[in-house]
Amino acid sequence: MAISEKRLPGRRQYGNWKDEYQAKLMDAADAAALIRNDDVIMMPGGTCIPHDFSVALSNRVEELRNVTICLGLALKLYDYMQPQYRENIHIETPFVGPVERMCLEWKTAQYIPVHLNQLALWMDCRKPNVTSFVVTPPDENGYMNRSCFGGLVPRRAINRCELVIVEVNSRTPWLVSDDLKIHVSEVDAILETDADLVEIPDIPITEVEKQIAHYIVDMIPDGSTVQLGLGGLANAIGYFLRDKKDLGIHTEVVQNSIMELMELGVVNNSKKNINRGITTGTFCVGNARLWEYVDKNPKFWWTEVEHNNDPYVIGQHDNLISVNNALMMDVTGQVASESIRHRQYSGTGGQVNFIWGAHYSKGGKSIIALNSSFTDRDGKLKSRIVPFLPAGIIVSSSRNDVEYVVTEYGVANLRFKGVNQRIKEMIRIAHPHFRDELLFQAKRIGWFS
Repeated sequence: MAISEKRLPGRRQYGNWKDEYQAKLMDAADAAALIRNDDVIMMPGGTCIPHDFSVALSNRVEELRNVTICLGLALKLYDYMQPQYRENIHIETPFVGPVERMCLEWKTAQYIPVHLNQLALWMDCRKPNVTSFVVTPPDENGYMNRSCFGGLVPRRAINRCELVIVEVNSRTPWLVSDDLKIHVSEVDAILETDADLVEIPDIPITEVEKQIAHYIVDMIPDGSTVQLGLGGLANAIGYFLRDKKDLGIHTEVVQNSIMELMELGVVNNSKKNINRGITTGTFCVGNARLWEYVDKNPKFWWTEVEHNNDPYVIGQHDNLISVNNALMMDVTGQVASESIRHRQYSGTGGQVNFIWGAHYSKGGKSIIALNSSFTDRDGKLKSRIVPFLPAGIIVSSSRNDVEYVVTEYGVANLRFKGVNQRIKEMIRIAHPHFRDELLFQAKRIGWFS
């Protein structure tokens, strides 16, 4: 007998979905009471983490033992995440934001290294038995929509879960998709909430980012299909594409800059050779205006990340330009995008998926963007291009896969270049203050005579 039947005795089929909806409706405390020791709960991230359910679960955290919650990019800190409850509930996450960074410090969470297109494979291995997520109100046929971050929760994992708890929030947008629909008959418990969705505002664009963006814009021909990674720099690049024509979008994350480009007609997807006329993505990060824009918008098509980030799917787009960020690189081309030394800062994400997808694309380009320098806590200028990556830092993308690297000082093409050629290219785009030292270190190491 399925756990959902054990926990919810007397389940029966109703004549129509509206009756079934009412029968499954309960308050958050009753839904949280269904959770048991040793459960593995799968949640999405961002605005689709169920707020009322998470609060209710926090209220009974002391009663539970060894419950695991798989989620990523939480936007609120719930009580069950606090360090005193690490034996009660712990978190596994494939992506780290500010909340997860605190949890990692507290040892209430651990990071799972995984490419985004392999989230479903991770869930196949992890075998969650409970899932909970935010949905829209049902349509006239009883279908709800898993909304902004729903594409990060694999449908096949939902189907295997013994208990499916959804939190209906009328504030969340309906994303046009077959993958993100879920019928009232497919869930076990329904909560209703009017909780506010947390907006993620644009980060102000710096002068350095403007310079980087101008180089990258020149590398993107009219008619290209573009992928922009998550974060301020990638979003900034999007805003500087306003003078382009007939761009397409195939990306994992839709941010505000993509919305603006679509509104301006710059992005019309008219040259895409698959999904022509449609912006394709998996999840969206932004503010209320973006949610209103994507809501039931037929100019978008949303798919689960396993499909969207498949390098072979990406590579079917001709002239696919992939733009992703780095925190640091060494002079041979190794890319560190997710950690500050041993401390996990973000996640592997889909960077490698799109690097490979761009390689498969006819006319494709893969671009890594980074600021050439940063100022440390003591006010000292430091280079982000280094002879050796610091001990403990994570290599997100192999130097074997890197093509173009862009800083505010120019563009380096590393593809199929020898090590000493790569070093010369990387030094050329490093901050001028550090170029002599980088060259000195390269000679000392023996890369140059």
